[in-house]
Amino acid sequence: MNMLYGNDWLASVELEKLVFEEHKGSECFHLEESLILEVKNIERLMQMIGSSVEPLFSFNPRKEEAVVCRNHGRRLFTVLRRGVATITHTLPYHEMNPYVEVYFKHVDKLSSFCEFWPIDAMRGKVAESFVLAANDLVLELRCELSSADFKSILRRFKRASLKRTKGLERYIDDLFQKYARMLVLRIDLSYESGYLSGRLDFGSDLSVVKRHWSKMQKNLHKGKPVSGLLGFACKLEYGHLKGFHFHLLLFYSGSEHRQDGGLARMIGEHWQNSVTEERGRFYNCNSNKQRYRDVGIGMIKYDQKDRIEVLKNKVAAYLTKIDYWVRLSPSVGRSFFKGNSPKLSSTRRGRKRSNG
Repeated sequence: MNMLYGNDWLASVELEKLVFEEHKGSECFHLEESLILEVKNIERLMQMIGSSVEPLFSFNPRKEEAVVCRNHGRRLFTVLRRGVATITHTLPYHEMNPYVEVYFKHVDKLSSFCEFWPIDAMRGKVAESFVLAANDLVLELRCELSSADFKSILRRFKRASLKRTKGLERYIDDLFQKYARMLVLRIDLSYESGYLSGRLDFGSDLSVVKRHWSKMQKNLHKGKPVSGLLGFACKLEYGHLKGFHFHLLLFYSGSEHRQDGGLARMIGEHWQNSVTEERGRFYNCNSNKQRYRDVGIGMIKYDQKDRIEVLKNKVAAYLTKIDYWVRLSPSVGRSFFKGNSPKLSSTRRGRKRSNG
């Protein structure tokens, strides 16, 4: 299977432990994130269908011409029956993985069968019509997935996604090459329910959100609410239910600061009270480090290779790799921001770093 980020990256990153919200004292998994899992499953199914050659649907004459499905066929029917309405409604300003876009293009061709007939209940003329239409759909999918145009689109999509991921990883490496010890913070910034939801006037709300981020970024660089910022990365996301929200990764001087949970809380409160005038909300990931199996936030030294790998491959990965499945449309404008790499001197003064 052709996977850009290795074997099942989304499962290994423990998505539900990276992005969640508190509601009345309990933690809830976002619908938007569950739909990313659905999009990922569609991509994998399209890859399997594109690499197969046999018909996925046929008849069983011993059971009154009942429909027989190969594994990929039954999975396709299940996905088709769920439809795309929830995805398109919840993520209305997004573009999907190219495999998923092909699926969206053809999904309606079997909607009448999938909506009204469980596949195991089809018999006679209904079953015959379904098998013919379903196999025709599979042929259309395979034809498009094997086309030169699709392969060109897929190469461009992968190239752009990988460029952003590698760029953030290099940025983190450069920071640790410059600074021996950093306090790494992970904070989610959002808004109170119903405020700047984007549902009535998406463009106008987006303009306000970007002004808030511009003010927040300037304040952080000016040392508000605390000094010692060394670097940052930020991802803007939007979901119809949750509205606009940011995933923020901050790097502070480890020689100036120690308490990452308290520092992250101060920054979140600055967003909530000063930047958004009490309309903002935040979640402090550093105050809940114990919920992560592998910790890639908090105090990290340059020679803690295992923690740096977790930081790059899990914590920072969410800011870039989810774009491989779902990302805001380019028409929205920039949705990813990061600082510039520090200038690295070719000669280092002082005691030579050890390898730990």
